[in-house]
Amino acid sequence: MTRLVVKLGSSSIASGEGLALDVIADLVTQIASAQRDGHEVILVTSGAARLGRRLLAFEGPTARAGPELARLLDAVRASVGQLSAASAAAGPPPPGAGPGQAAGAAAVASLEATLDRYRAADTSGPLGVALAASVGQPALMALYRQLAAAVGVEVCQILLSRSDLDSPWAMRDVGSVLTSALAQGLLPIVNGNDTTDPKSELDNDQIAVAVAVAAQASRLAFLTNVRGVYADQAMRERLARLTPEQARALRIVAPGEGRGGMRSKLNAAARAAYCGIECVIGPARGADVVARSLSPRVRTGTVVRAAAGHLAPADRWIGGIAYPVGSIGINREAEQSLRAGSTLFLSGVKRVDGDFEAGAVVELTDVRHPERLIGRGSVAMPSAALRLMRALSPDQVADVISVLFRVRYAPAARATGGGAGRPGPGDLLDPERFEDVADLAAGRSPAAVNALAALGSFGRERVRLLTDALMLAQPRACAAVLAEGSFLSGKVDPASPARAAIRDIHAIHRDSLVVFQAGH
Repeated sequence: MTRLVVKLGSSSIASGEGLALDVIADLVTQIASAQRDGHEVILVTSGAARLGRRLLAFEGPTARAGPELARLLDAVRASVGQLSAASAAAGPPPPGAGPGQAAGAAAVASLEATLDRYRAADTSGPLGVALAASVGQPALMALYRQLAAAVGVEVCQILLSRSDLDSPWAMRDVGSVLTSALAQGLLPIVNGNDTTDPKSELDNDQIAVAVAVAAQASRLAFLTNVRGVYADQAMRERLARLTPEQARALRIVAPGEGRGGMRSKLNAAARAAYCGIECVIGPARGADVVARSLSPRVRTGTVVRAAAGHLAPADRWIGGIAYPVGSIGINREAEQSLRAGSTLFLSGVKRVDGDFEAGAVVELTDVRHPERLIGRGSVAMPSAALRLMRALSPDQVADVISVLFRVRYAPAARATGGGAGRPGPGDLLDPERFEDVADLAAGRSPAAVNALAALGSFGRERVRLLTDALMLAQPRACAAVLAEGSFLSGKVDPASPARAAIRDIHAIHRDSLVVFQAGH
């Protein structure tokens, strides 16, 4: 028995006037056949917003209704205006002439009200997407249910938002529901909830990976409008098999349609492969595409090979489900330390991409080869603090934190800084007066030089935001620094409790770190 997640993209089921019903019907029939053979299938589908637009007449055969109504309204308004002008020139109307003009005015008002409906129905922004999805979602499910019933299958629906993927508890429950539905012989149909989450950058490719990991699927198929992934612009050389690293590094020549595109599918397939799920990227239109996707000897599309076995239950949310908001590039020494069971210190952080707060999930990549995904974890510090302190030794991190708190709280800062201006770095960053600054200056590493320059450029508001963020992210270390008070004089005592607490700061929370096996 194989548990397969099928992701059906917008480009696969789009037609000139809405949805390609023949493709959807054929796919449902193939899924029913696979279920009868003992396999379990979950379908992640797009198309709700597209169908909703069609039903609301924003596209398709009635797409010109709005412009035609506008022209009709202009013509009627002109006729009524001409009638009114003629009546005024002819003098007082005879008895019984008034109702005709009143009827003309009523017709104009009615047409204006109808046209306002079309003018107000804008699907270009998040609200329009939400409206179209809210109309299309029940219609799409009714379509799937009717097609599934014709081949003896009952369906159930699950809608997922970004907030669901950001919650390990919600996704644990989603996994339980999916597993229970499959045990009952149902066909779960999953879609991103554009009605409640229209602004999210999340797409159904990412949802498909999350569903596959949560449901412990063994295979994941991305069905699209091309036959696979190609190495050439002319799309003659199809790539049969890729490692996760190759999938992440590949230059795309066929981006595809829809919100995700081929780059999204390759990134999603690589992430699933690191979680032990083999992926296929192939055509939605084709005989036995579901049966081919179920086979480990598949000869269709492009296969992204699994890097290792399935993740342990405790690692599934961080490792494959949570949506990453940034990345941290680390060196080989840090990677070796992680693979030996250690955690990630700030000295191993060489690059920070993205803007995020403490607690966000980020990817850990090889700083020299970003296509190599090493692991994922929940950051212990916001991106602004990580950029300031990256590649610093623990003692240099302590120096930076000492300087930050002095700039914020020392009387000299309040006297010379003023408003949102600079806090008087000549006074508070003088290496002749403050040992913590002298330590940073003596380091002479690029990281120490950059940190010292950044500290000198910060204004009062920037320092306040950074120290507030640090106190929220690292309360133990910051409380020790404030209680000790040596930051005011800049004294350095390597044996102080504050220094010991700061040396225990990690870039990633220890209990959240998931390190992947290397691809092969």
